[in-house]
Amino acid sequence: MNKIKLEHDTTVSVVWYESLDARSFKQFSQPKWSELMNRLSIPQYNSNKYARGLAVYGDVSDSDDVKKLRKDDNVIYRDVIALDYDDINDIKEIYEAIKERLSDISYFWHTTFSHSKDNHRIRLYVPVNERLNPFYYRSYTRVLAERIGFKVDEGSYQPSRAMALPVVQSKNHPFLYRYNDAPILDSPTLEQWSKECAAKESQTADTPIFKHLKRRDNDFWKSIAFGVSTGNRNQTLTSLIGVLLNRRVPDPLVYAYCYMWNENCKPPLSSREFNATFESIYKREHR
Repeated sequence: MNKIKLEHDTTVSVVWYESLDARSFKQFSQPKWSELMNRLSIPQYNSNKYARGLAVYGDVSDSDDVKKLRKDDNVIYRDVIALDYDDINDIKEIYEAIKERLSDISYFWHTTFSHSKDNHRIRLYVPVNERLNPFYYRSYTRVLAERIGFKVDEGSYQPSRAMALPVVQSKNHPFLYRYNDAPILDSPTLEQWSKECAAKESQTADTPIFKHLKRRDNDFWKSIAFGVSTGNRNQTLTSLIGVLLNRRVPDPLVYAYCYMWNENCKPPLSSREFNATFESIYKREHR
């Protein structure tokens, strides 16, 4: 197999873990982006999805006497944005969207463990030229997802989310990857995309940017009014804060209602994560 060589390269940080266990730290490394690409482009055949271990693309601090204990509070920075897409009807459609909307920046994507001819799943990686703290990582993963325009796995927004290295169930399952050799995504570009997303959201009010999601009508708001479960909390909270601020509800009431709403979720977001989300949306709406 031909080795991937890049004109536009950079150094990235990776914390490697043996398993899903947050305490299973293996090693920390800082490979070239091209080196990481080459590693991700060669899958292992195994019935165990986590046979090769997992990785967080950034750095994580120690805590509770555990080396690189994996949790959001311990994430120091991320320097690669990673997005999982699990609900793809047509892989060619999302590939064309990525190729068109990220044409000027470096990226890499590959199919994941459960991908098949009838069940398309991919993971997209985008390196950034400046390290992102957890707050900005949450914000900019959403910006990137909105720019591409397809429904993304909400777990991708979690700073401490560990991603399994490529494993394919058998040789009967296809494995695909694509990459773009272009400049590394920089902060001014992220800021510009963020402003474009905010402007688009303000124009469409409570109509979602994701073209594959249904309009948020009364039935939607009724279904989430008293809290939601794990997997939907962050995105729903973001929608709730945005629609209330857009309707000119006084800021203290928005905060109080959303705080009580979060307490009804099972389980609720941590106070730190709730406040980070609220602050992000508040700044966007009052920009």
